[in-house]
Amino acid sequence: MNKKSIVQIAKECGGILSEKKGEKVVVLDLKAVNTYLDYFIICTGISKVHCRALAKEAERFFTERGLHGNGKDISDSDWVVLDYNDIVVHVFTEEMRTHYALEKLWSDAKVLL
Repeated sequence: MNKKSIVQIAKECGGILSEKKGEKVVVLDLKAVNTYLDYFIICTGISKVHCRALAKEAERFFTERGLHGNGKDISDSDWVVLDYNDIVVHVFTEEMRTHYALEKLWSDAKVLL
């Protein structure tokens, strides 16, 4: 898969999460600030159940494109992480997103969405 298609897939997944009522969806390009991560998708769900539903939607999105993640456990958690090698999806409850503040941690990253 070429880099352009990875960027497009990350943006499309961000759009899907927004359509499914994910809040404050952000796609970060980490390539310029990190040697082992390419893209983060970060979004907020309104509850643990909503976070799980958003994560399942992202998983379905990637599976339909022939991409398979590392690990399969989507649990009732305040922070669900889906790792697709070049793209890592983080789905938080508001409290956890505020606590971990990934956007602040990676504030030098380029925002794509």
